[in-house]
Amino acid sequence: MQSFSDTTATRLDPLPGVIRAGGIQFIRVSGEDAVKFLHGQFTQAVQGLGDRTTLAGYCSPKGRLLALMRVWMEGPDVMLAMPAVMVEGFLKRLRMYVLRAKVIFTPVDPMPEVLLFVGEAGAEAAARLGLKLPAAGEVAREDGWTLLGLSEARAIAGFCAGGARTLAVVPAGAALPFEPAPDAWRTAAVIAAGMPQILPATREAFVPQHVNLELVGGVSFRKGCYPGQEVVSRVEHIGETNRRAAIGLLKADRTVEAGAPVYSAGDQAGTVVLSSRIGGETLILFSATLGSLIAGVSLEPAGEPLELIELPYRYRNILKDPA
Repeated sequence: MQSFSDTTATRLDPLPGVIRAGGIQFIRVSGEDAVKFLHGQFTQAVQGLGDRTTLAGYCSPKGRLLALMRVWMEGPDVMLAMPAVMVEGFLKRLRMYVLRAKVIFTPVDPMPEVLLFVGEAGAEAAARLGLKLPAAGEVAREDGWTLLGLSEARAIAGFCAGGARTLAVVPAGAALPFEPAPDAWRTAAVIAAGMPQILPATREAFVPQHVNLELVGGVSFRKGCYPGQEVVSRVEHIGETNRRAAIGLLKADRTVEAGAPVYSAGDQAGTVVLSSRIGGETLILFSATLGSLIAGVSLEPAGEPLELIELPYRYRNILKDPA
């Protein structure tokens, strides 16, 4: 599976504000040691999360990302959301380290319907349901809905209207007064927000900085140890990483799989992270060397250069060059 679910769609005008978020699996982590255990495994803090939500990574001892997930609290339990295709391998590995900790991992079954609200149109649709969307990083609960405030997406013509994003868990039996757009638009909104994801083809392909994870709030350099922490911290302390994630637009309808190479000056310069094909064009999130982003990046050694789209945040070393 290339992305969370379907990644291809025809153009919609106007751009959708409510999108189906398919291919996601929730995992409930319960037990008296759940918070402490996960806090020691992930790149971002789980202790003290309260009514906030965060992106977090799970790394190998070499600092390579094995998975990315969204994290929030539901009562005493920790909730994780990640691509369904990643769950089996993720849980198999994580359970190896539980030892005597009192932790239980339960994939949510059946999965509730999940939507993504985007921009002004999304806020208007939510208002029709009597919902007020939370700010980025906040969790709200209204009339059985769970609303997770995400970071903003950049407006990209044909793909994303831009603006605030909210992941919404729909209560059972809720009637929707509109038809959400297909999942390809959700993938496009993820790319437009410059948000990374790890899929089977890119497992262990990146350290967090290579996909801008620390720039989107997915890494804490104060929380203490976790697998791969020494590598991740070393990359940050020595200075700017030599690879970053970027957004590229190809004005052609082409299937681009996660894990595919990208090129610059005829040589491989990086790797595709996510892609979305809409209306005969392809939007791509990829990780590549900083030099190649200046020289130009293509999907083939002598292919058409991708049009680079500005990220909704800037490259920086968050320890030496804070926002």
